[in-house]
Amino acid sequence: MNSRLKLFPLMAAAALLSACATPREQCISDATEQYRSVESAMATAQGNIARGYALHTQTVPYTVPSTCYRNDPYRNLVLPYPCPSTQYRTQTTPVAIDVSEERRKLADYQKILPQLKARAQVQVQQCVAQFPE
Repeated sequence: MNSRLKLFPLMAAAALLSACATPREQCISDATEQYRSVESAMATAQGNIARGYALHTQTVPYTVPSTCYRNDPYRNLVLPYPCPSTQYRTQTTPVAIDVSEERRKLADYQKILPQLKARAQVQVQQCVAQFPE
């Protein structure tokens, strides 16, 4: 799980930076997307195997009671009224897995990763050639 926690901020930063990326950076990001995706899936599978269960994360809404105020100009009063707001929290729950199936998936990822890496390297070279700095 530690590797996932370290990877998440990097992925979030990459997503934010891709919005203002140069054409070359966007091309390189697109070229390495599949490779990075499989690397992430491998990290998830390794974490699941190490724990013996998967983690399901979902966003759950909840209501926060609060009080708002409005002016009543006719009676020269400030009147309170309830104005609840909806907020969200992230909830993580353990999910049972078939560890042998996770190991099979991990082995499959490990088989295809070198091909994806080689393909990504070729595409990155094409990006560099197409968008020189």
